[in-house]
Amino acid sequence: MNQQNATKEIISCSLKHLTSEKAIDKISITDIMDQTDYRRQTFYDHFDDKYDLITWIFSHEVSELIQSIMNWEKWEEALFLLLEYLEANKKYYKKIFSNIKLDSFKDYLMYYIKRSIQTISDDYFQAHLVADNNQPFIKATTDFYAYGLSEMLYCWVLEDCEPDSKSYHEVLVQVIHHKC
Repeated sequence: MNQQNATKEIISCSLKHLTSEKAIDKISITDIMDQTDYRRQTFYDHFDDKYDLITWIFSHEVSELIQSIMNWEKWEEALFLLLEYLEANKKYYKKIFSNIKLDSFKDYLMYYIKRSIQTISDDYFQAHLVADNNQPFIKATTDFYAYGLSEMLYCWVLEDCEPDSKSYHEVLVQVIHHKC
């Protein structure tokens, strides 16, 4: 891990710890940096604001988990790892999702899910040699799953990740495979 990411991780741990103690909108940059051995300016060397930090935390942690398996053959595993991650961090993400000022994070979650589904879809459609004239179908399929899955994950976290990640994974896989 490089020094820049190490610093970002220390700052992110501080924020995550603070969210267990107080509401996100009550946490200041000074609060975050007081728990580190860094100056306040160090925060701004890496992030624009705490909302940028929140987005970075999700992107960095989830990418470490699933980036290497983002392909058609392993989509179920990637989904399961994402569910496990959200469940393991449900108190933190429930606070994030519950904060009306963080609607931009919900947009980022949808963007991230859409980008991930696009990667998996591209892998699938490339392997199955889908004709270029099917692009509207491919886009509609990708959007359908991205918007649906991101909203379902958002609601699942707000409902305390019930059912648990293993059970919810089984349900989602059934739905995606159209097995009722």
